[in-house]
Amino acid sequence: MKRKGRKHLPKVGSPQDREWERHERIEEAMHPFSDDPDRRRGSLAAIVTIAVLALVLLGILGLVIFT
Repeated sequence: MKRKGRKHLPKVGSPQDREWERHERIEEAMHPFSDDPDRRRGSLAAIVTIAVLALVLLGILGLVIFT
């Protein structure tokens, strides 16, 4: 049954298949949320996170003490 908009996928290993796979990888990499959220971040991200949390806690503590 033919449906509008369907495309035939090229035979595996053919030059057209390699080009199609390359195109798909590029499209996936260009997506704004392409990073894997489960992967581990570097040590710089951990340091920044701890610094931000410390500033927030100091801000809350300062509000409690000075009010």
